[in-house]
Amino acid sequence: MRYRRLGLIPLVALALLAAGCRAGSRGNDAGSGGTDPMTPAASSVVTHSLSGANDDPHTVFHPGEAGTAPIPSGSVVNGKLKAQPFDGVPKTGALFLGVGGVASAHYCTASVVHSPSGDLIATAGHCVRNKIFGGWLDHILFVPGYHNDIAPYGVWVATTAYLDSRWVDSEDENADIAFLKVRKAGGGSQTLENITGASTFTAAPGYTNAVSVVSYPLTASRPLGCATSTSKFSATQLRLDCSGLPEGASGSPFLASGDRLVGVLGGYQQGGATADTSYSIYFDDRVAAVFKAAAGS
Repeated sequence: MRYRRLGLIPLVALALLAAGCRAGSRGNDAGSGGTDPMTPAASSVVTHSLSGANDDPHTVFHPGEAGTAPIPSGSVVNGKLKAQPFDGVPKTGALFLGVGGVASAHYCTASVVHSPSGDLIATAGHCVRNKIFGGWLDHILFVPGYHNDIAPYGVWVATTAYLDSRWVDSEDENADIAFLKVRKAGGGSQTLENITGASTFTAAPGYTNAVSVVSYPLTASRPLGCATSTSKFSATQLRLDCSGLPEGASGSPFLASGDRLVGVLGGYQQGGATADTSYSIYFDDRVAAVFKAAAGS
C-alpha cells in the first residue's frame, strides 16, 4: 500500500545525509500506542528540542507580495472535486528541510495555530518524527504564505516539537499530529501569529464540518486549495474527498468557519494512499492534551 510519505524518501534521504537525523529524547514515560478506540492505550506528551533550533538558514527565497485571493473552492473534473492552485494565505505555509543551512525543497504543510506565545504551528506527526528515516527530523523550516520562491512573512525555524507518545512509540495512526514552536530566522520583535494570524485549535469538533484545505504538493511552486466537507471514517478518523492532494499535502489544515482548526491531513495511511481521498485524526481529549502542553509551555 502506498502511503503519502513514500514520495518523501529521496528528498529526506538527501537531507539526512547532510544534516543528520537522530533518535530523540522523551519528555515523559508512556505505554506503547494502540489503535483500538474502545481500549485506548495510556499516552503522554513527548517534548523534543530540535537540534536545528539555532540554525541560521541561508535560503533562495526572496521578499515579495503575499497572496490576497481567498482559498479556492476547487473545480469539478470527471465528476470529482479537484483542488486548484492559488498564491496561498498567511497562516498556512510549506515545511522545508534545512540541508547544511540551506532550505531544501518543501516536503509537508503546516499552519499557524493560536497560542498565548503566538509561535505555534501544527502539522502531521510523520512530518516531524518518522521511523523510516531513523527518528526525528531536526532541521525544519516553516515559510508561511510561500509561493513562487517568495517568503512574504519570512522564514521560521522550528525549535521544539510536541507529540503524543503513541506516535513516538509506535506510529499509532490515531496520534499522527505534531505541534512545533518556531522562531524567526534572523530575529524580530513580532510573533508569528501577530504577522500571519492563526486558527483556533478545536477539540471534539464533530465529524461533519464544511472546511477549506490548503496544501503544498511536493516541489510545487504554489499551494492548492479546496472547499468540501469532512465525514466520519471511524471513531478516531475524519475523511475528506478532494482530488489533487498528493505527497507534500501531509499536515494540511482542515479549516472550518470561524477560523477553527478541526483537522490536520494525516492519520490513516498517513493521510491516504491516493491523492483523491485524505484523512485526519479526530481531535479527541488526548490530542487536546498535546495541544495544551504545546500552547501552555
